[in-house]
Amino acid sequence: MIFYVDGMKVEETKSGNVSEDKGSVVFECSSEEVTPFAVTIERRGDEYINTAKGLIGNKVDDPDKFDKALLEKAQEILES
Repeated sequence: MIFYVDGMKVEETKSGNVSEDKGSVVFECSSEEVTPFAVTIERRGDEYINTAKGLIGNKVDDPDKFDKALLEKAQEILES
């Protein structure tokens, strides 16, 4: 699955549920302006956690918007 957030190409590269309440989604993120990077979103119970939140603050103009978009997409993927 490929989608775009503020000009950044985001591609789901790996996802899966470990158990009913645990899982993860790995996104590969790239644009012409930054070096490609990966972000892992982990589901722990009802929470979704971005393990690379500090990294995206250095890579995108609006890290909160980018983080929210990734969290929502990860939730959609893991709950489908």
